[in-house]
Amino acid sequence: MKKLLLLVLPSVLLVAATIFSAFGPHDAMNPNGSPAGYTNSPGDGMNCSHCMPGSVATVSGWITSNVPASGYVPGTSYTITATATGSGNKGYQISPQTTAGGLIGTLTAGSGSKLVGSGKYVTHTTAVAGATATWTFTWKAPAAGAGDVTFYGSFIVSSAFTKVCTMTVSQSTVGISEKDLSGISVFPNPAKDHFSVSFSHAAAGTVNMELLTMSGVKVSDLLNETIASGNFTRSFSISQPAGIYLVKITSGDQKEIRKVIVQ
Repeated sequence: MKKLLLLVLPSVLLVAATIFSAFGPHDAMNPNGSPAGYTNSPGDGMNCSHCMPGSVATVSGWITSNVPASGYVPGTSYTITATATGSGNKGYQISPQTTAGGLIGTLTAGSGSKLVGSGKYVTHTTAVAGATATWTFTWKAPAAGAGDVTFYGSFIVSSAFTKVCTMTVSQSTVGISEKDLSGISVFPNPAKDHFSVSFSHAAAGTVNMELLTMSGVKVSDLLNETIASGNFTRSFSISQPAGIYLVKITSGDQKEIRKVIVQ
């Protein structure tokens, strides 16, 4: 029995060494996708080098999209492409975030990708070898008023090289008139304990106000009542954690959105 074990053990060790050499010493840690929080965004503060050894370099063009040059249209879905080049197995993680780390818009994983972190991040399902690795996924743009959106990405190449990349897209201003944007103000902004909304209402009618996250999720109903024509101001207490929110105002067919920063 001892002789048999002595004969078998070297073979087992050889097979294990072969498997690990194919992935590299650390690729085997996350060959099926990165855990949440490694995009190198200001909110995450970490990238692939926090799990893997080796160098970190900034690259451009590794995150692309079909968002037109005129900007994204709120509520519209777009294809985001992640591309990594270099020798060895490759993986990635991307998230569109505010500087505070909040998700902007909605992610849907594509072929070879999956969501982690309650849908906040998209990452690979399998480490990909070859000279070039490409993944695609879908991003649904947030409600109007979110402004510029930055996609933060971290890529790992052959365990030894971490590449970080960003892509920023702007909201389209096509079809938005100056008249639509006039007469509405949110103050103080930034706000702490409360904020006020002021605007001029041309005719008596029902006005609805909602407080949304930057990804367009409603967190609070602020107002739903019939008001008279003329100038209108109303104050609202704040019960939400610090962050950037959207105030959505609806009157008939007209909808307006303003940002409010909660400290």
